[in-house]
Amino acid sequence: MSDYIREIRELIGSRPFILAGSAVLVFNRQYEVLLQLRADTGKWGIPGGAMEPGESFEETARRELYEETGLFLKTLTFLDVLAGEKYYFQYPNGDEIYNAIALYACEDWEGNLQMLDGESKDLRFFPLDNLPPLQGRPELILSKISEYGILPEFKGIDLQEMLCTATVLDLQRKSYKIEAELIGTEEIPPLKETFEELQNCGENFLGCYIGGKLAGAVSYKKEDAVLDIHRVMVHPDFFRRRIAAKLMARLEQQEPEHLEIVVSTGAANMPAVKLYEKLGFERQGDVVVGDGLVLANFKKVALN
Repeated sequence: MSDYIREIRELIGSRPFILAGSAVLVFNRQYEVLLQLRADTGKWGIPGGAMEPGESFEETARRELYEETGLFLKTLTFLDVLAGEKYYFQYPNGDEIYNAIALYACEDWEGNLQMLDGESKDLRFFPLDNLPPLQGRPELILSKISEYGILPEFKGIDLQEMLCTATVLDLQRKSYKIEAELIGTEEIPPLKETFEELQNCGENFLGCYIGGKLAGAVSYKKEDAVLDIHRVMVHPDFFRRRIAAKLMARLEQQEPEHLEIVVSTGAANMPAVKLYEKLGFERQGDVVVGDGLVLANFKKVALN
């Protein structure tokens, strides 16, 4: 408890008062959310705390998260202000409050989890589909998380829609530009593909959208029992957030009837090579195409 709140409690006892503060939904690269097992209630909650005099809501969020978790927050995304009868809370000692909470989200952070201020008994990232029992404020907040548009949304892309094709083409050029730099050549077919060629490629496209923006996409064809992946693309703004891995996992869930999955990448594109190996693909050998471009071929046998 801060000195400020302690002084108020000395004046009003356990009577309810309005407590302004901040809370932060902190996500790791797997989009698991950070929860705190609180020492005062013995229940899981969302890290955050009360505002100090003179602080802004964002300053409160950054300070509280460091004090409670040891993490330094970089880019914060404001989500909502939460207040009202639903955010009434009574502590085990009888103190009553009505919360007014500025809610933020953060995926851009650094540091290692540490319990620095004695307010936590445990800190842990949880998958959103496998949360621990929650009550009160944390349950209310996480029940609304899909409304904030911060989680990946996966859906098919219709290339017959001109705007969709233009968006995919922009993603493709930015994504493969990075690969061209990695492998040392721009002789990559997707970099030279026209709008009309893309629209008529005959591939199925699955997109990953975050906040309404196309963060990545995968394209594929179905050939008998083989799922042939043609493109795996991630927008540079969304690098290091496991978008490609999420797309591949979603595609496998979406197309479970296939016995084999194949994919290729530039042999010098080590991030892609490591990704496919990590996802359980086996390297099948390399081939030289075009002007000396070496492709690494991968195959994965589906575990149905």
